[in-house]
Amino acid sequence: MTASPPPRPVPWVTRLTLLLTATLTIMSGATIAPSLPAMQEHFAGLPNADVLVRLTVTVVGLAIAVSAPLSGYLTDRIGRRPVLVVAMGLYALAGSSGLYAPDLTTLMLGRVLLGLAVGATMTAGAALVADLFAGEERARFLGLQSAFTSLGGVIFLPLGGLLASVGWRAPFAVYLAALLIVPLALRLPRGETAGARGAGDAAERVPWRWVLPAYAVALGYMVVFYLMPTQLPYRLEGLGVAPAQVGFVMGVSTLSGAVAALWFSRRGGTRTPALTAGLSILAMATGWTVVSLAPGAGWVVPGLIVGGAGAGLVTPNLTTFLAGLAPAHARGRVMSGLSASIFLGQFLSPLLAQPFVRGADVSHTFAAGAVFAALIGAGLLVAGLRLAARRSAAG
Repeated sequence: MTASPPPRPVPWVTRLTLLLTATLTIMSGATIAPSLPAMQEHFAGLPNADVLVRLTVTVVGLAIAVSAPLSGYLTDRIGRRPVLVVAMGLYALAGSSGLYAPDLTTLMLGRVLLGLAVGATMTAGAALVADLFAGEERARFLGLQSAFTSLGGVIFLPLGGLLASVGWRAPFAVYLAALLIVPLALRLPRGETAGARGAGDAAERVPWRWVLPAYAVALGYMVVFYLMPTQLPYRLEGLGVAPAQVGFVMGVSTLSGAVAALWFSRRGGTRTPALTAGLSILAMATGWTVVSLAPGAGWVVPGLIVGGAGAGLVTPNLTTFLAGLAPAHARGRVMSGLSASIFLGQFLSPLLAQPFVRGADVSHTFAAGAVFAALIGAGLLVAGLRLAARRSAAG
């Protein structure tokens, strides 16, 4: 791979903008999660309302998965900043559509458009981080960015819960906050573009034999993790937790994820990404096991702490790994694949969980998710140990 010149110091305004942008990712689904039971009651007359209401959270993921390749192409061709600014405007308009959507079909359309905006925002933001940072500094910033994403959940989940007590439409107003970031985004660097690279740089190939397995891990991880926003409100409701408190309980998971991501940032990443991913996903499996077996709301909290901490390490670990592999001219495309994998997992999560729902009891969904996560984590540990053995033998 062609050596790149050392990156220039990144201004604090650029850093802050990228950190604030990261909060929009979790906000896309977390904000309305506490209002799902009330929304389901509102649309109870529709066939399959229970599944359709859950899909208002996760159809965003399908839209991202479908549109991510286009987002990656545009990000590489016209630059990171233009894509990011347009996407933020669409994010605010589409996200807030739930305030006035007359029916579930219109609401679902708004969520699809929100998905297009989230995918472009996430892809352009990740590519710009990969452009501006390198090495351990990149890992530190990605860890910090992941912590901001989790902290966004700490803020938006309780806020969504409080607004849900006013009415199920009220949480949709929070999406308008994206407009506050647009003036800052206009000051971001344009970022790398394929046309600005030399012929030698453009000839660098993407190492797909490493990239594709990372995508698969991201998809499987998100299928399990997204049980939290899509199934946990029903689990807590069954345990007697009031809607206004659901967001605060769910915020425990994102808070522990933020702490784990800050630890990752402080360490400057990891030299054993497969082992780190394996241990992280096994921690999530442990946490979801506790949630599935919890006899009361108080027992759910320790499970969310352990599971959230594990989940908080997965995304910065995968992002750092892929950012280091991707040639500059293809960063948008590589990072868009990660976005697509993550959000396809979000979309598939409630569909794959539905066979394990027993009426109002969703505890079996967490049990099944824990088993699936344990299998992924164990596989990654085996792969990581083999890679470590090979490196030791070669060194």
